[in-house]
Amino acid sequence: MSSRGASASPAADRRLRGYAEVAVASLANGAIGVMVSAAAMPVTMLLVLRMAFAAAALAVVLAVTRGWRDLARPGVWPRLAGISAALTLNLLCYFLAIRATGVAVAIFLSYLAPVYLAAVAPRLLGERTERVVWAALAVGLAGMGLILVPGLLLEGARLSAGGLLFAWLAGVMYAVYLLFAKSLRARGVRSTAVVTVQSAVVAAVLLAPGFLSVGRAGYAWSGRDVLLGALLGLLTTAFSFSVFMDGLHYVRVQHASIIAYLEPVSAPLYALALLGQRPSAWTVAGGALIVAAGILVVTRSREEAGLEPLG
Repeated sequence: MSSRGASASPAADRRLRGYAEVAVASLANGAIGVMVSAAAMPVTMLLVLRMAFAAAALAVVLAVTRGWRDLARPGVWPRLAGISAALTLNLLCYFLAIRATGVAVAIFLSYLAPVYLAAVAPRLLGERTERVVWAALAVGLAGMGLILVPGLLLEGARLSAGGLLFAWLAGVMYAVYLLFAKSLRARGVRSTAVVTVQSAVVAAVLLAPGFLSVGRAGYAWSGRDVLLGALLGLLTTAFSFSVFMDGLHYVRVQHASIIAYLEPVSAPLYALALLGQRPSAWTVAGGALIVAAGILVVTRSREEAGLEPLG
């Protein structure tokens, strides 16, 4: 075997590991919609429970593995503050956008994050945006549009200026979140440490609004809703966020953001399996395009992820 072939194999293995981790995490996150719709608890309080359970579970992991030592690395805490703020703003803007514009418009604009990353990653991370990324983005966004067509037709497009602004900001904050995540992983900070801190911060920030929402709604606490909050925290935060962020260490952030489009593809599959809701032809066609976009990225990219930190 040539030296070139021998050196290429480990790089390919790292990329495949990263792609697989991002895909698994995105598929797990597709269950969020089904679990949220099954809960009677106000969404803000459910989000607090989700983040609190995630932080508690991962704090145990950090104690056992001594992963807390990663938090003492130089330059880590400013980035942890940045990623926590980005996640909090992303969630708040997304919920506000849904209220003002409807689900379909909010999702589509918030999922424009890969476009922003493709534009800024070369300057901030030194990751050249390949031509295949632009092609995959076009295919993926077309698929996203097809998935959201039924929602647009049924709900109508409520295009208020404030709603559009919040939806756009949600996408920008998601892109900022991924940039900070890439930067922290490049500094050797374990994904579990990052997710522990950001989850604790989001839970603390939203705790007061969460209790206010409970009081206003006259909500009566139930064990079923607490269990759903625990599942959201353990499966779609502690597990999925940690696995996704670990995958970022091995692949380009632009690639990861495109593969993350698998999340809205898997959501209808959970609805079919758990609720018996059949996906529409639009959803099937859009999902096929999004899968094709992921395949384009995985099979056509030949470059290893840059590991330089942000800033």
